[in-house]
Amino acid sequence: MSLASFDDIRAYHDHEVNAVLASLLEDGEFLQFVAQHQFPYLNRFLPRWTQKKIQSGLDQHFKRIDSIQTWQNQLTPHVEKLMKKTISEFKVSGLENLSKDQTYVFISNHRDIAMDPLLVNFALLKAGFNTSKVAIGDNLLGRQFVAKLMRLNKSFVVKRSVEGRREKLKAVQDLSDYIHHCVRSNQHVWIAQKEGRAKDGVDLTDTAVLKMLHMAGRKLGWEFNQSMAFLNVVPVSISYEWDPCDIDKAQERLTVEQNGRYEKSLDEDFLSIVKGLQGDKGRVALHFSEPLSLESNLAEQWSQAIDESIHRHYHLFENNHLALSLFESKTNDASSNVHLKGRDGKKIKGMWHKRFKSVPKGVLKNIEQYYAQPVLLKNKIEKQDAQ
Repeated sequence: MSLASFDDIRAYHDHEVNAVLASLLEDGEFLQFVAQHQFPYLNRFLPRWTQKKIQSGLDQHFKRIDSIQTWQNQLTPHVEKLMKKTISEFKVSGLENLSKDQTYVFISNHRDIAMDPLLVNFALLKAGFNTSKVAIGDNLLGRQFVAKLMRLNKSFVVKRSVEGRREKLKAVQDLSDYIHHCVRSNQHVWIAQKEGRAKDGVDLTDTAVLKMLHMAGRKLGWEFNQSMAFLNVVPVSISYEWDPCDIDKAQERLTVEQNGRYEKSLDEDFLSIVKGLQGDKGRVALHFSEPLSLESNLAEQWSQAIDESIHRHYHLFENNHLALSLFESKTNDASSNVHLKGRDGKKIKGMWHKRFKSVPKGVLKNIEQYYAQPVLLKNKIEKQDAQ
């Protein structure tokens, strides 16, 4: 397929950067967003003046950017500043499992819309690797300036909103073809292990994702394991001490439990992106596993292997153990209390109470389960390893 076939989903190319940045300077919604977050007081009383000043300053800055690499290099100090403000400690492990001469498809658990791929790419960039292309759902691109910023940052579009069986099949095939094109072009790809964030804390790989990845290979007559070998799949474990959107996720789950459905507000995904970026995450750990190598042609076995790798390398925090203790106490099983003795146990209990003291019981139960799940999943895989 020609590259033009991917124009509606692909990330931007270097020669498009100048025009895209110029269009952002004429986007009132973008300028207002920057003003609200950078100069909230001035924007409240002098919105036009503030946005004009931002436009002028960005114009000078954007003129020095002529490629995706330059754009990402310019963003790096701002990402570091954001991380310093919202992450108390960031640990990366497993980079020794990767080679700079190889191209990978990174498949990770998915907890935060923007931070998950941002952290993966930040870790790669700081270690001297090329950053990856990023798969994002079209539900996140409601605002034009968000779509442009995402595609400037190597994001490509997963069409979730298409209607009709034929249209859906074409969208999935195009997506698979594009990912294979990226790998053939020596460009890493990041994709979540399933559609949407794990709002219940259960990180499991959807076989539909893997079958989508195989579609381009199947057209070439490849077996499933040949496609996976070509894509060089690397499971990635992302562990957040605190999730800025934890209460929102728990409330959404409760609404589904009570009403059977949940209707998102018009701007909900965008607001979740902002909250995830700006909210306190405490400590964060990121682990790159070894590339998977299986003889199996069954998507289910590949999915299981990805899950086992992700769960095995979870980094558990004290609040995960506390959550399990609270969750199990409702069934008279306090087996996790052993992790919470002494000064650290008292401290984390105080933090937990302060964070969730005003949360209704139904929502709190879902929060406890959400933070407990990584412990349960890791315990399960460790028991399997011990057998």
